[in-house]
Amino acid sequence: MNMAVGSPVARFAGHSLEAQARALLMNRVDTKFMIPAHELDQCLQGLEREYSMLEIGAARRFTYDTLYLDTPDSQLYLDHHNGKLNRFKLRIRHYRQSGESFLEVKKKSNRQRTIKTRLSLTGDGRDPHVINDFLSGQFGLPAAGMRPALFVRYERMTLLRRDGHERVTVDTGLSFQTPDRQHSVALPGLAIFEIKYDRKASGSPLMARLAALGYRPVTFSKYCVGRVFLDGDNLKTNRFKPLLRSVHGICS
Repeated sequence: MNMAVGSPVARFAGHSLEAQARALLMNRVDTKFMIPAHELDQCLQGLEREYSMLEIGAARRFTYDTLYLDTPDSQLYLDHHNGKLNRFKLRIRHYRQSGESFLEVKKKSNRQRTIKTRLSLTGDGRDPHVINDFLSGQFGLPAAGMRPALFVRYERMTLLRRDGHERVTVDTGLSFQTPDRQHSVALPGLAIFEIKYDRKASGSPLMARLAALGYRPVTFSKYCVGRVFLDGDNLKTNRFKPLLRSVHGICS
């Protein structure tokens, strides 16, 4: 990605992790957009007055490593495919720059809100009893009922609206890998915008910018897309076929 002086990315003021923590938006509405990665600068043009960008040291892009977990019969994947409300995703996310890892449960409610709960996997958080209690409270399932299903890696930049009511993640360099590390797929030409906001917030300047450029919201799950790419012959995929055609169109 072009980070040269004068590019839109370089013109955003930086903000700290502490400032971002005040706008975690753990209970929120999410809107996603897929764009060609080479058009990222154009999408961000002119938004420097509305948003700042997470900066730690001199870095603005951060690598995320995520292991998604599912039941042996891929019930969490199927719940998403079938459009079930009050559905979950379960993942272990490692933040390379900080060295922190979290067990995260991401719930999509029947009101289309995203609620994320997480357990730090440091200290007592690594205790199997603590993990079991956490998952029982979120899923009603023991940790023994879950297995590794997909590795995902990408680089992320994070924008924060200056009023604190909106956070935007921009993910690039997306790649997927099977748990046995034998098969992988990379999507270097794809960028994913995810705009996370409280319903009480006023209209999003970035959403307006993307709409003006002709982009429309999409339903995009990294977990489900990765599973379809790597294990589509063994899963129900009909619901995701239009999305996969769009991904292929952007990346071809």
